[in-house]
Amino acid sequence: MIQKLGFLLLLAVITSCGHDPYKVDINRSKLHVNYLNLDSTFRFSTQGQQRKEFQKLLKTDLDLVEFSFPYALNISIETDSSFYNGLNTTFQHPYTKQIIQSIDKQHKWRLKTFNQIETALKRFQILLPDAKIPSTICFTYTQFAASAYASSKSIVIGQERYLGYNHPMIKALPSQQFFDWIKKGMEPEFASTDGLLVWLSTNVLKSSDENLASEMIRWGKLLAIVEICAPEIQLHKVLRYSPTDLKWALQAERGFWEYIVEQQFLFKTDQELNMNLLNEGPYTIGLPKESPDRMGRFLGYRIVKQYIVAQKPTLKQLINTPYHQILKKYEVPK
Repeated sequence: MIQKLGFLLLLAVITSCGHDPYKVDINRSKLHVNYLNLDSTFRFSTQGQQRKEFQKLLKTDLDLVEFSFPYALNISIETDSSFYNGLNTTFQHPYTKQIIQSIDKQHKWRLKTFNQIETALKRFQILLPDAKIPSTICFTYTQFAASAYASSKSIVIGQERYLGYNHPMIKALPSQQFFDWIKKGMEPEFASTDGLLVWLSTNVLKSSDENLASEMIRWGKLLAIVEICAPEIQLHKVLRYSPTDLKWALQAERGFWEYIVEQQFLFKTDQELNMNLLNEGPYTIGLPKESPDRMGRFLGYRIVKQYIVAQKPTLKQLINTPYHQILKKYEVPK
């Protein structure tokens, strides 16, 4: 009897150790997110239909309207006539027509991206039931103004920025404004994680700007949450890296940690420093030119990932854990 009990306890321990606290059955989720292709909605509608759709958008998500039209397309929404005239002028422009032709061929990519984001949001909602979830995933033409944007209700994907580095329209973008490293980031495979990250960073884990360490850990949490909620997406894509970049970053993790500690960067509140280590660029400023960009985000992810593996917090616990508690648990790789 004692031997049997001991065996059952051992089995329970083994089972517990192998349990993945973030593995969920998404079929449990009743979440429904609306799909909206804003370009086709307005291009293939009569003016009466356009007016009806426009009034609906104004009532449901004003921020989406203000981003998609005045900001991205420079179309005034102050009066009906200025709005509809602006729509017509924009969509009749030869360059816009050329871009739209390419965008229209991306139906499979849009559907795949929508499904990936919706599936990740289902996991997120199950793991964090009181989470704020977008009601709409919107694809639109932004005149290359933004890759992804989030209002308080919607995720917006600037679909022309995901045509791919080798697409003729991307190759033809002026190099003075769109450097080669920017064009290389316009791969369709990055859209899902971009959409998820912009939603989470806008509505779930907002920037505190307390210091470099707090922002590193915040980005680490964001990337780790995306990895948890979208496990089918490869890690290097979540990080917006190539496999080669990821390998470089992993090998440089210890050296990069020692560098920011020696320079006493962790608790500085220097916005330029944050930009150099956290923002997109040709490489991470202060490191060799062969380094990938955003090494600060990468290190934040590694610190948070180590914490998750050791502590197995719920998503709510992870989000609410102060950055310094996670930071002090970090063990530098040998």
